[in-house]
Amino acid sequence: MTVLGIGALCAAIWIGGPMTGWGPLIGITWRLVLIGLILGIFLTVLILRWRRRVRAARAIEEAMIPAEPEGDGKILAEKMTEALAVLKRSGGAASLYDLPWYVIIGPPGAGKTTALANSGLDFPLAQTQAVSGFGGTRNMDFWFAEDAVLIDTAGRYTTQDSDKAADKASWDAFLDLLKRTRPNQPINGVILSFSVEDMMQEDAATLQAHAETVRARLAELHEQLKIDFPVYVMFTKADLIAGFREYFASFSLNRRKLVWGVTFRTADRKAITHEAVPAEFDRLVSRLSDEIIDRLSEEPDGVARIAIFGLPGQMTLLRDNVGAFLRRVFEPTRYKTNAILRGFYFTSGTQEGTPIDQVLGAINEPGAGGFASGFMSGRGKSFFIHDLLRGVVFPEQGWVSHDRKAVRRALVLRSVALSVVAIMTLGAASAVGISFWKNTQLVRTAEAETDAWRRAAAEELSKDVIDDPDLTPVLPLLNDLATMPAGYGDSEEPSLWEGFGLSQRDRLNRVATDTYAGALERMMRPRLILDLERKIPEIIRSAEMTEIYRALKVYLLLGKQGETTDDDAIRAWFAQSWRADYPGRTGLDQMDQLKRHLEAMLVLDDRRDIQVTLDQTTVDRARAAIAQLPLDEQAYAIIRDGAVAVGLDDWNLVEAAGGNAATQVFATRDGSDLADLTVPGLYTYEGFWGYFYDQLAVVGEELRRDQWVLGDFADPAEIEGRLARLDRDLLDRYRGDFIAAWNRVLDNLTLNSMVADKPRYAALGTAASASASPLLGLVNAVASQTQLPREYEELQGVDPATLLQGGAGGDEGAGGGMAGAIGKQLASRLQSRSTGVQRILMDAASQQGGKVAARAGGGGQDGGASNSVTAPIEAIAKAFENWQLLAEGEPGRRPVDTLLGNLGAIWENLRMAEDNPDQAAAALPTLLNTLTQYNSQLPQPLAQMVTRAESDFRSGASDASIEVMNRALTDRITFMCRDTIIGAYPFGSPSRSLSIDNFARFFGPGGEMDRYFTEYLEPYAERSPEGLTWRADKPIAGRLSLNTLRQFERAERIRRAFFAGGGTSPAVEVTVQQVDAHPTVESAVLVINDTRIETTRGSMPRTLVWPGEGKSTGLRLLPPLARDSSVGFTGSSWTFMELLDAASYKEQRGDVLRATFMLGGRNITYDFTINAISNPFTMPEIKDFECPQSID
Repeated sequence: MTVLGIGALCAAIWIGGPMTGWGPLIGITWRLVLIGLILGIFLTVLILRWRRRVRAARAIEEAMIPAEPEGDGKILAEKMTEALAVLKRSGGAASLYDLPWYVIIGPPGAGKTTALANSGLDFPLAQTQAVSGFGGTRNMDFWFAEDAVLIDTAGRYTTQDSDKAADKASWDAFLDLLKRTRPNQPINGVILSFSVEDMMQEDAATLQAHAETVRARLAELHEQLKIDFPVYVMFTKADLIAGFREYFASFSLNRRKLVWGVTFRTADRKAITHEAVPAEFDRLVSRLSDEIIDRLSEEPDGVARIAIFGLPGQMTLLRDNVGAFLRRVFEPTRYKTNAILRGFYFTSGTQEGTPIDQVLGAINEPGAGGFASGFMSGRGKSFFIHDLLRGVVFPEQGWVSHDRKAVRRALVLRSVALSVVAIMTLGAASAVGISFWKNTQLVRTAEAETDAWRRAAAEELSKDVIDDPDLTPVLPLLNDLATMPAGYGDSEEPSLWEGFGLSQRDRLNRVATDTYAGALERMMRPRLILDLERKIPEIIRSAEMTEIYRALKVYLLLGKQGETTDDDAIRAWFAQSWRADYPGRTGLDQMDQLKRHLEAMLVLDDRRDIQVTLDQTTVDRARAAIAQLPLDEQAYAIIRDGAVAVGLDDWNLVEAAGGNAATQVFATRDGSDLADLTVPGLYTYEGFWGYFYDQLAVVGEELRRDQWVLGDFADPAEIEGRLARLDRDLLDRYRGDFIAAWNRVLDNLTLNSMVADKPRYAALGTAASASASPLLGLVNAVASQTQLPREYEELQGVDPATLLQGGAGGDEGAGGGMAGAIGKQLASRLQSRSTGVQRILMDAASQQGGKVAARAGGGGQDGGASNSVTAPIEAIAKAFENWQLLAEGEPGRRPVDTLLGNLGAIWENLRMAEDNPDQAAAALPTLLNTLTQYNSQLPQPLAQMVTRAESDFRSGASDASIEVMNRALTDRITFMCRDTIIGAYPFGSPSRSLSIDNFARFFGPGGEMDRYFTEYLEPYAERSPEGLTWRADKPIAGRLSLNTLRQFERAERIRRAFFAGGGTSPAVEVTVQQVDAHPTVESAVLVINDTRIETTRGSMPRTLVWPGEGKSTGLRLLPPLARDSSVGFTGSSWTFMELLDAASYKEQRGDVLRATFMLGGRNITYDFTINAISNPFTMPEIKDFECPQSID
């Protein structure tokens, strides 16, 4: 298989190499080199493997024959030497390690050697029955079969009962021999041979001893060899079972080779199989019984038929001993690993001795002779050995585990090697198939999407006239076509699997690109031209000459009527146009898509002829309108378009002022997205020095080149004359646009509310940050971007006008050229920037009367160069001088740092207001005055921001105090009131009563209502004849809730009524006197909170203090009549109030409450004198009280 795999791989490389499309594999040379390399590696591996096998076999031989063996080791070595000599003569020594090895163990006389000698297996190396004969093995014999090596050990190795020390030493030497000779897999299994004779005749104790001995030997095998191996139990001398010989006597040779026993075919090698032995044994017996009829019919001898009939019974009597024996050998324990019972079998190597009749033996008296069915001696037939070894044991040679430590490295190397070969083979064999499948899928997908696109675009493709310039309807069609698989805009790299000579991507790409180019010509270019045709008249009416010139140039370029190409002009025009046509975030996405399609249209411009004719009337009107367009405006339009094309980065406020922090602090006045506040890259520091000034040197040539735009209206002579003052005019225009661009952004900027996120005031904290404030970022950015003179002022104060004057006016000795120190410094500085300023200023300095100096200086007049070059630059810087002054100085000592410090102080004050509102409120006015006192020195946009913040702080101070009060009200009053007070009696139904402790904690002196009022409301409230009112002299009081104040007033009255003594618990002194009763009422018993009062007409008043300790209140009239004569309440301290609520009539007379109760038609009246300011038991404030919800 390996050879076939290597051959297939080499064939795949030779045949399929050119199909991959990969350069090295296309040529014959590299394919031969690769095939040779693979074959060389393969041959090297074969040689190394052969040498490894030879060394392994030699190592086994050396290990099997120790140099100085001791004890039985000498005899074992002699046996091994004899075996290896025979093996070498046969030429099979090299495969010694490859054959499976099996160890046969068992007690002496178990018939191990006899079973092998009569197994019917082919032992080609044996001259006699075995290497050393049979009839009892003294040490061990090696049986070299065609399929395995069988090691027949002496019975004493197993029992170790003749000379324990010597036998154990020999056994250990044997195990060591196995481990040394075959370290990876010492053995492939163990055949445990045990005589049926012992199984039938030995008593239970002896069998148990045998089982323990065998178990110990198996455990030693496992521990020393470090492997898990299967154990095949072979019960020999089965011919001694009465009836065996008669039952199986007629079996042919092939049937005698079969297996008579059970193999446990378990997937789990650790499965406990000995538990299934009894059931499987019964199945064996059942099969014997099933064939008895046939055997009886075949057997003519009557005595033999009796024996045949009794065999199943004889086997049944053997069942328990077999099960018990195997259980004791293989039963798992907690402390030692149990051996693995793979199966048990019954065999017979030769038939000699007298069979044992277990049935008659069980019937006979002890000591009586057993019944013998017959006697046979000499060489007989073998039964059930051949297929057991060849058909069961040998095929399962891989069932054994390996010594993990010994084979781990080899296994890893083998696995890696096989994996590499398999992967390479499968990869090479599958490459073409996968490539075909991939390309088929690609073609099908492309065809399906093309068909879908054609159906979607059918209406658009059928149009002969485009009457709407809107690109939105066709944008999805263009997107789908551009991103089609293998299409023009498909950025997916072709995978390796698409190669191998079957790739269809290039063909699909060519077709898709042609289709896309055609769609752009039908759908995009006509709409772009139509858009310009509609906008050009509008621009003409607005008299924007520069825009007319730009629009006309783009219009002619799109119509392919330009004498030159200028894709930058087209890109710049539509980038500006689409920015207005597609606003917002969605518009940005659409604009990006349109830019990609426009770029593709320009790139694919030469693939298709134009299908649109320009409107000559529009061209003529535009040319007539711009005939008098100043040259500087034409040049300025060229520079602006170029700035867009080169991709100058726009200045973005969010990016410059701190990203997310900027959005936290700033907002726009017109409500637009803050991220849209940008200054075009042309009007930045880098835009001026890195682009605009550079264009001054080349724009003149571009003007000459673009005169075709004017057509017949162009006047070359006039153009040359106006070029002389072009630089100055361009700088003046640039100055105005630069200032306007920045003012447009800064004037639209304002601050977010600095107090909206109280009490954290995160926005204010961010704005006041000394190092990361967006205000600081804004000031630094504006100062840096507008300080254009910095480019030359940093050169030790050298003014480029000095250089220009020197270049224009005089000799080098006067210091005007580049010879002086100043000139050298400036040259070095300018050499670091490859911009127009380097070229223009260097030219102006070095060329006396040269072209640049003349252009800059107006003909070389003194002072002209200075004015023309620096005046616009200085004017730009002057316009933003206030921003630059804010950023001057060392960090921490700049004016802007003072502003941030003032904001920081206010932030600290507002944070302090949560814990100490009075102190914070007192300090705030001073801080606000400090914040705004220098507003006149700030740039106008920044001054407006500060004023807005100051207004927010003043209103926020009140909000902060109210917020603190509301939070405290919720936490301390509202929650407790809702959960505990309202709904509980006396503030609710009697089904749930308010505890006196909670009542006192909420309403009592120093309770929640009392403390809250003192801490938060008392400064803003005053007393009047109408009760508590908010003070008019406190501005914040005008925003506070009058209803909430009423609740605190009611709480105060409740406190004064129930806590008249000033204690922390309610205490009301009540005097009770009966004043009237029904004639039939002789006396009454009144119980108030467990205080019993017996009253009669005219009885003396009784005084008590409510609530007391009891919780029961009631009234009983005496003598009781059949009708209801009593009423009672229990369960809370408020039962007295419940009794008063049950009165049929109540009347308050001063501090006396007269209450009449009707019980069963009889009345009784009491006067209750309350020693309090007001009667707490009937006061309306109890029923009217509500939970305060909010302070404002």
